[in-house]
Amino acid sequence: MAPPDPEEIAQEWRERATRAGLARVMRAQQPPLIAEAVTAETRETVVRLLKRADQELPDGLGSVVEVGCGIGRLTPTLAAAADRVAALDMTPGMLDAARSTCAGLDNVTFEHARAQDLQPSDFQRLVGRPADVTVFVWVLMHILDDAELAALFRTLATSTRHLLLIEYDHAAIPVGRFSRLRPLPHYLDLLPHARVIEHDALYYGGDRSFAALIDVGVTEGAAA
Repeated sequence: MAPPDPEEIAQEWRERATRAGLARVMRAQQPPLIAEAVTAETRETVVRLLKRADQELPDGLGSVVEVGCGIGRLTPTLAAAADRVAALDMTPGMLDAARSTCAGLDNVTFEHARAQDLQPSDFQRLVGRPADVTVFVWVLMHILDDAELAALFRTLATSTRHLLLIEYDHAAIPVGRFSRLRPLPHYLDLLPHARVIEHDALYYGGDRSFAALIDVGVTEGAAA
């Protein structure tokens, strides 16, 4: 079967944005109680990794870029840990929900953007390049094309100090044609100067994900 084209992918996410609750950003067949429990545990994992990033950064955690913010289920957690957050998503319906979730948070801005299209100039405009941490939570699995993923990581290599990644690397129920699972080493191969600071495995309903905080190895010359 041929992989979906960009318009098919965009339409898929427009349709997902019309679902109720967490089914907009999680497997639709997951019972709501499991989805809520997974989300709560994911928040705890993100908080722990952000605290570690704060310790690693000489001036503490200032800026976070959240790519694929969805309905904003994690965005308030990021906003509580950082001075400023730029939350990005490619689907207008998701961004509308995220803005509602984050109403009253004055350190969060929103941007309509695809991960694959990000350039270093976007980080400069959004938070001041490089960002302290860029967050992807079950987002990179939806970038199907290896060349697009590699181009994104070339941008990240000069545009962020740390990556916080949570991605499936094994699914008990096979994923559909809009997802592609890759292990952590695949992503590390795209960042030749990277160092893993912390790495854990997460198990949800038979699925296994990894959660990793990565020092990208951005140089001061690239950061200027």
